[in-house]
Amino acid sequence: MSEKDIGKGYIELRFGPRWKYIACARSFIQNFLAISIVDQTKADKIAMAASELLENAVKYASGEDTHISVNVSPKTEKISVQVTNIATPESIKNLEKVYDKISRGNSLDAYVSQMKEAALRSDGKSQLGLARIRYETGGDLKMEIEKNVVKVSIDIG
Repeated sequence: MSEKDIGKGYIELRFGPRWKYIACARSFIQNFLAISIVDQTKADKIAMAASELLENAVKYASGEDTHISVNVSPKTEKISVQVTNIATPESIKNLEKVYDKISRGNSLDAYVSQMKEAALRSDGKSQLGLARIRYETGGDLKMEIEKNVVKVSIDIG
């Protein structure tokens, strides 16, 4: 552990892409955050974001490894959540389209726009998760794709 990491809390979870694990992971993350930071509202929002990211990872996974890491710096209460999974080229293409749309401009405008679009969809998909995360946490949403590995993260300060 480097000197800059002293006092930093983190957790990492890995599991196969199964829906039944998401609620358990969210509870675990929420409890971890509740003892790591003072602001319970912030902890709740971050647990929601982690859960949404996990839902996307499980929904669009093409492999058996879903990975989430949560890093907390107690002094600054800066929190980073990153979810990694393997996805098909088609899923990645769809994710890139949604990400490009919701990551531009004001987070509230992007969220409202996605809600309007979701209301008009007939395929049962809302595609609200990333827009919701960005708006409700006020964080910096990032996405990295390397071959078929997708990493989506949110940094909340």
